[in-house]
Amino acid sequence: MARWINNITTLMTGVVTVTTFMPFSTVMEEDIAQTTHSQASDAAAVPWVWLPMEWSWWVIVQLFSAILGICGNLLVMLVLFNRRRARRSTDTLIGALAFADFLTSVFFIPHPQIATLPSDTWLAQVYCHIIHTSLIMWVAAVASVFTLTAISLERYLAIAHPFFFLRNVNPARTSMCIFIIWVAAIATNSFLFVAAYAAGNTCVVISTSRSALIATGISVFIVEFFLPVIVMILAQIMTAVFLHRQSFQFQEGNSSSDRSNANMNHIVARKRVIQMLFLVTTVFVLCWGPAHIFYLMLNLRLLDISHLHVYTV
Repeated sequence: MARWINNITTLMTGVVTVTTFMPFSTVMEEDIAQTTHSQASDAAAVPWVWLPMEWSWWVIVQLFSAILGICGNLLVMLVLFNRRRARRSTDTLIGALAFADFLTSVFFIPHPQIATLPSDTWLAQVYCHIIHTSLIMWVAAVASVFTLTAISLERYLAIAHPFFFLRNVNPARTSMCIFIIWVAAIATNSFLFVAAYAAGNTCVVISTSRSALIATGISVFIVEFFLPVIVMILAQIMTAVFLHRQSFQFQEGNSSSDRSNANMNHIVARKRVIQMLFLVTTVFVLCWGPAHIFYLMLNLRLLDISHLHVYTV
C-alpha cells in the first residue's frame, strides 16, 4: 500500500505541483514520532510541585531522631575507621550496623510529599519506585535488624565455641556475611519497588487484595521481627548458660583467694558483653515491637485508621 503526497512548491513564475511517492509505513512512523514527541513535551512541561510541610509534633520528633541517628552512627563509623588495623569481626559487624542505621536515619528525615510530577520521565519513575515508597530506608532498617542478629550469633560462637570461631571466622567471611545480609534485606523489601509507579502526573500506589495484605503483613512480621528476636533471645540464653557453667567450674576449682585471677576476669568481661547485648536486644524489642505489631494489625484489618491521614505501602 502506498500513499500519494502532493508537495506544492511556489516559484516566481507560477505554481508547480510535484508529485512524490512515499511508503505508507514511513509516513505512519513520522506521525507516531511526532505524537510521541508531543506527548513527551507535554509531560516534561508538568512541573515538580511539592505539598507544603506540616510541622506537627510528630514530624519534629522524627527530625530530631533522624539527626541524632546520623550524628551517633557517623561517630561510631569514624571511631571504627580510625582503628581499622586492629579490627575484629565484631568491629566489622558493628560498623555495618552503624552504616545501616546511618542510612535509615538519613532517609528518615521528613520531606514534603509530591503533588505533581512529569510522570513520563525516568526521574519520576525512580522517585515513585524508590523515594515515595521509602525503599532505601526500609532496606537499611531490615539490614540493621539482620546485622544485629548476626552480632548475637557471632558473640555466642566467640564465647561458647572459641576454637571453632578462630578457625572459621575471618574478615573475608565476615564481609561475605554482611553482603548476604544486604541481599536478603533487598529481597525482603523488593515488593516495595513495584508498590508505586508514576502515572497521571503523580505517584500511584498499587491497590492489592485483602489476602495479599494479610500475607504481606504476616511475612514482614515473621521475617523482620519475630525470627530475629527469637534468634537473639536464644543466643543470649545459650551464652548466659555457658558462662554460668564456666563460672561455676572456675569457682569450684579455685580457692577464694584465687578467684580474681585472669580467667575470672575474663569471665567477668564476657558477662559484661552479654549484658550489653541483652540491653541492645531489649531496646530493639521495645522500639520495633510496637511498630511491627501495629503494621501486622493494620494489614489484618484489626485496626480502623480511616479517620487518620496515614500513608502505608
